[in-house]
Amino acid sequence: MKNFIFIMCLALFLAACQSPAPPEAQDDTPEPGPETSEVAAPEPEPEVATGMPIPGSLSGEVLYYLLAAEIALQRNRMDVAVEGYSKAAQSTNDLRIIERAARIAVYARDVPRALQAAEQWVQLAPHNAEARQLLAALLVRAGRVDEAVPHFEALLDLSQGDDGEQQPYMLITSLLSKEDDQQVALETMQKLVADRGANPDAQYALAHLAMMVDDLEQAEAAIERALAGRPDWSEAHLLRANILHRQGKSQRLLRLLRAELEERPEDVALRLFLARKLVDEEQFDAARREFDAVLERQPGHADALYAQGLLALQMEDFEQAETSFKQLIAQKLRVNEARYYLGQTAEMQEAYELALDYYTMIDEGQHYVDARVRAAGILVERDGLAAARKHLQATRTEEMDEQLRLYLAEGELLHNAGEHEQAYQLYTTALEQMPDNSRLLYVRALTAEKLDRLEQTIADLQRIIDNEPNNAEALNALGYTLVDATDRVDEGFELIRRAYKVNPDEPAIIDSMGWAYYRQGEYDKALKYLQRAFNKLNDGEIAAHLGEVLWVTGRRDDAREVWEEALREAPEHQLLRNVIERLTR
Repeated sequence: MKNFIFIMCLALFLAACQSPAPPEAQDDTPEPGPETSEVAAPEPEPEVATGMPIPGSLSGEVLYYLLAAEIALQRNRMDVAVEGYSKAAQSTNDLRIIERAARIAVYARDVPRALQAAEQWVQLAPHNAEARQLLAALLVRAGRVDEAVPHFEALLDLSQGDDGEQQPYMLITSLLSKEDDQQVALETMQKLVADRGANPDAQYALAHLAMMVDDLEQAEAAIERALAGRPDWSEAHLLRANILHRQGKSQRLLRLLRAELEERPEDVALRLFLARKLVDEEQFDAARREFDAVLERQPGHADALYAQGLLALQMEDFEQAETSFKQLIAQKLRVNEARYYLGQTAEMQEAYELALDYYTMIDEGQHYVDARVRAAGILVERDGLAAARKHLQATRTEEMDEQLRLYLAEGELLHNAGEHEQAYQLYTTALEQMPDNSRLLYVRALTAEKLDRLEQTIADLQRIIDNEPNNAEALNALGYTLVDATDRVDEGFELIRRAYKVNPDEPAIIDSMGWAYYRQGEYDKALKYLQRAFNKLNDGEIAAHLGEVLWVTGRRDDAREVWEEALREAPEHQLLRNVIERLTR
């Protein structure tokens, strides 16, 4: 009977080993950002082996644990599977079982058991790079960086002489980037690199990590050492460009990029970096030449075509923009993005029907909702408010941010049509889905003000401040409302002061400070703030306030001059016209 049970268990276990394994664990190691072309080596994924041969020397107890664990895997009971494999691993020195125990524990995110199995794996197979890599990753995630260092060193020793020697350095960089204490992470990498002299791969990895933790001075020094050892290393030149860009050393960066491209004119990545940097510097003609140079070498380069089209659109070279974006569509690359910008190109030329065609072709992607909103703006002029609203309401999205964008766009259409009550009801409906959304509360507060519902305005703004005490926009709006429309002037002034501390350069807040001083009778202070606000922004409301204070203090010619300047910019500004009429009639 015992032999029969053993044979049945063995048969079931072998069948289980052939069954589908759990999916591989997701690797959440952050790769270097899009600024560099280097991709970090990923952490070891807990690939769960299938069809593992069964050693003949296993005891009945170990077989029982394995059988229970495999059945649990089939039933998606990861906790039972982890426990079974952990017990089996502790009862044997079989590397296949120990490795499988480690990978299943990682997949189940059971770090203590994964660590236990990984440590056992390394003890039995100290020259196994996968075992070292897994244990180092787990130790870093557990916050035990010092204990991971010997395994990092072992990984580097194991990789010596390999063609892919850079990979373990970048793996270590990726792992250390997860350490909460960035200084500890950087010091750990420094120790590893110090033992390896001027090895370019080591210096590159140190530079990469230093940039990730914002130690840009050390990053620059390390990448210079890497390039000294390997002058023609394209990825290192690109990383240096990123470091200099982050440091704001624009002129040095441009000089270096141009010099490097003189030596290596075929380096497309560097040329694209130079072109984008020239755009940042608003050297548009020079940037255009660099994009053209990329496309001469690689006519279908998607990133270059896309950037060329965007730059042409910014420069209002509509013919070139159309050519670039249509070429992307012909190549079936970035199709919806190209359609979106072709729509903008047509709209800027007042070809609204063509723009509408492009916008309505877009059925997904990052520009989908914006395209629907722009199409609604065209439809409201062509077919009326109801058609535009229907178009927006038919837009399907599950993303809350996109739903918010649609509500705000529909509300704006209603406001533009003078339908403030309908806009108010729309925002109220939206707030039922997103009760504490600050943007919705803010626009409903402003709408309530238009409808003379002062209590609702105050309540909505106060609710924002309760949730976000440093929301400068809400602090300013509530403070201004209390100062301008109630007798709670001192309370309102304190709110405006809080907003000013958060954002002292915002013209609207500076204007509110001046208006609050005016309402308190401190005209000199009022003029100081109001003049500063108007100097920053020629706005009708600011001009109305500044002109009123100038008028009541006897400087009527100065007031008229301010009003006339503002009216040239906004001749239909109603508040400004009301103030002028009230004071001059």
